[in-house]
Amino acid sequence: MLKSSPQSLFRLAELRLRREDVGSTATWHLGDGGPKVLLVHGFRGDHHGLLGIAGALPEVRFTIPDLPGFGKTPGLESDHSLKNYGRWLADFSASSRGYDLILGHSFGSLVVSSALSQGLSVEKVALQNPITTRASESSSLANRLADRYYERGSKAGSNLLSSQLVVRGMSIALAKTKNPMLRRFIHRQHSSYFSVFESNQSVAEGYKAASTSSVLDFVEHLPKKLMAIAGDKDLVAPLGGQQKLAELAGADLRVIRGVGHLTHYERPSEVASHLSEFLVA
Repeated sequence: MLKSSPQSLFRLAELRLRREDVGSTATWHLGDGGPKVLLVHGFRGDHHGLLGIAGALPEVRFTIPDLPGFGKTPGLESDHSLKNYGRWLADFSASSRGYDLILGHSFGSLVVSSALSQGLSVEKVALQNPITTRASESSSLANRLADRYYERGSKAGSNLLSSQLVVRGMSIALAKTKNPMLRRFIHRQHSSYFSVFESNQSVAEGYKAASTSSVLDFVEHLPKKLMAIAGDKDLVAPLGGQQKLAELAGADLRVIRGVGHLTHYERPSEVASHLSEFLVA
């Protein structure tokens, strides 16, 4: 495993990246040998966000698709519900002849959990900053503003969802690092990739799927070999929910201190270290 700055790990991964699509899904690959690991990114992102983790583990074969409707993958033919995202992932994994481990970050944790409930077969699952509380059940000002933002932005012709001002605000709120260079890197990443989506409709439907669901809805479908990776300052996926997941599903909970929801950007080497241990366990 390589230990370096997050920025360096992202650059190393980009140098090894190759695109080989699976059906209509835009898909990137790194590595030619070792265990096969599938990485599933979060809401509004694309494959770029998880490159730091892959960059830290050159001995692993990684596959990173863009979720339907985001990045370079066209949207689903049906609505972008969590059930349909899960069906897409189950089909994607089957067509790729399976994986030794699947990791889902944030909204990706919901997609993985939904796929497991629909027949996805994998021995080991890692859920990074998993969504264990429903934003739709919170009456906080932040959630009310988010609901209004996606409701207004969903209208055809609106540029609200791709607003760089809003994206920067989200990035500032999510980043916890005090390292100015790393903060600038995170902001550039969000500016470049957080507004690359097929349509306002796909984003609005994805938001609904993300905000009305919880990994805890799928506890009975989660495998026995389960790891949860959390940030102790995560406001999107609070630590209390991760602890409940560990209690109900028997997950091996790894808590990264001093970081929030952006463990994949701020501490990719620590996430990779936990994955490396999990792969050989």
